[in-house]
Amino acid sequence: MAKLTIGRMAKLYGLHRSTVHEAVAKGRVTAGLDGKGQKVIDLSEMIRVYGEPEGSPLHRPTPAPTLPPYTSPTPEMDALHPALQPLVDEVRLLRAEIHELRESLRLIEHKPDSEPAPVPKPVPGESITWANLIDALDDH
Repeated sequence: MAKLTIGRMAKLYGLHRSTVHEAVAKGRVTAGLDGKGQKVIDLSEMIRVYGEPEGSPLHRPTPAPTLPPYTSPTPEMDALHPALQPLVDEVRLLRAEIHELRESLRLIEHKPDSEPAPVPKPVPGESITWANLIDALDDH
């Protein structure tokens, strides 16, 4: 394949020369010396690292894949893709499990205390007043 100087290779790929020099220094791109002592890079090496150059007749931009518009799953779609049926069933089961877990979490978050605060026992000879009861509840 053709060997070009770093400057020409940078121009071919639309890169700055320092970018190509850095790639060579870090070992991402292998360079050699030509008969004049200039660093040259084989085009195949640049293709390996950067792909086909933009101006190359071999370079064809990859078209963006076109996806069909999203449609919600229907029973008819399930019949169209029998190989996907196990996956559809699994997704349905997982959604049901997620729903159950969310409901359980709601119940846990809003669960009242399971044990009511203990009612203080009166000390013999002491009268029970509202103030004593409130103080006893505040202690717990």
